[in-house]
Amino acid sequence: METWTEPLRRAELVAAGATLSRRGLIRGREGNLSCRLDAHFVLLTPRGADKGRLAASDLVRCRLDEPPPHHASTEALAHLATYRRCPEARALVHAHPPALLALTSRGQLPDPALLDEGPALVPRIENVAPLPPGSERLAEACAEALARAPVAVVRRHGVFCSGADIWQALERVELVELLAGIALADAWKGAEI
Repeated sequence: METWTEPLRRAELVAAGATLSRRGLIRGREGNLSCRLDAHFVLLTPRGADKGRLAASDLVRCRLDEPPPHHASTEALAHLATYRRCPEARALVHAHPPALLALTSRGQLPDPALLDEGPALVPRIENVAPLPPGSERLAEACAEALARAPVAVVRRHGVFCSGADIWQALERVELVELLAGIALADAWKGAEI
């Protein structure tokens, strides 16, 4: 059953997808977003869609207690597992921010303490081992990590951020990317070119 909030949540996911794309945090058809509608349903971006050009009608309604529809995002299992394990999570963003990918390829995670306000928005970052995208193993590892922290970084695959709404989850992606950029700039300061 559609409620009055569903059209608003659809519009927010569309806007957040466009923001991720415009800011270079995802490219082409990568990344995915979702939000909880109620205790039983979530909205999720569709498989293979350009998140910068979504329409509200493209979003997929999924039940938390059923397997995701075939046209839901390839990371639908991670989103659903996280919502089942973390009732406080209201929204999730999975992105592939370039500075974060570069930093994690060096075996490092961003440090929220690099900015005074960092720990307030991202008190902790969890590291998730590289696992096959879209797999049940990755889904369970992400859900477990997001039960302990609002940010889960998957080496060579990007980041999953949870939030009280889609905007907080997006803000966490942006902050983690900024922190990664600061760490890389600091590492390159003394390097010979």
